Amino acid sequence: MVKSSTMRFIRLVLQYIAGVFLFIFIGSLPVLLRNLTFDMEGYFNSVKDLTVKVFTLSNLTYDGQHEMLPAVLGRFFYSMKTLGMGLFTATVMAFLLSYVIVLFFDKKKDYILSFIEIIRSIPDVLWMFLLQAGVVWIFKTFGLKFIQTTSLGSDHQAVLLPLIGLSLPIFLFLTQIIVLKIFEELDKPYILLAKAKGLSYFYMLNIHVVRNISQDLKEHFKTIVWMMLSTLVMVEYIFNLNGLMLFNIRYVSVELFVFSCILFFTPFFLIYRLLDFRRLSL
Repeated sequence: MVKSSTMRFIRLVLQYIAGVFLFIFIGSLPVLLRNLTFDMEGYFNSVKDLTVKVFTLSNLTYDGQHEMLPAVLGRFFYSMKTLGMGLFTATVMAFLLSYVIVLFFDKKKDYILSFIEIIRSIPDVLWMFLLQAGVVWIFKTFGLKFIQTTSLGSDHQAVLLPLIGLSLPIFLFLTQIIVLKIFEELDKPYILLAKAKGLSYFYMLNIHVVRNISQDLKEHFKTIVWMMLSTLVMVEYIFNLNGLMLFNIRYVSVELFVFSCILFFTPFFLIYRLLDFRRLSL
């Protein structure tokens, strides 16, 4: 048992180190293609230099002069907090809407899901601009400013609009999955058996169905994370959030890009491995 746990931990560390090196190799590619020629010597020197800096956390700068860690860590935690709030909001709203559809609009679910698919086809960036434009129109028409449209310093932080812009795509995506999976579960034999035993519909839905679809939702976790990370870039840029994504746009640097990728990679890597470990333990 101890040997198995030790081997699993060693494999985990090796996988993480391999992931870090992958970001270093990819981040150094601009050096390889410098001036439209293959600079192999410069590429390997960049890889070696980045490897030393990343693993020793020394001499890391985002503009060649200022230290990276003090500037990056606070923005990273801000971006992660924004991601966490968006994921939580999207998940809660998706379950609420899914329950409403299943309990009250089961015969019209196909129309509702088709309408959701149409909404999903609208680009995320367009939704964000429409949200800002709507708030500005209300202010100009009625003189009512009830929400901050963009962040302007620490005293005027945009919160609600970025949260909506980040969580809306995931909310629609999760709603489609949850509704479809619930109706798949409701057609299975164990539901007929539960009905024959006199169990209430709401009890079956909460205790049995949701528990059984949770594994399917976990399998979509990676897709959800990638969707949110790509959306986060646009959210931070459009709403001027003081996060790590916007910081990378303002200061284009190989060191900053690689270190930012590693920062985002680390918590999600641990979460993925934890989910895999729990799945294998069941």
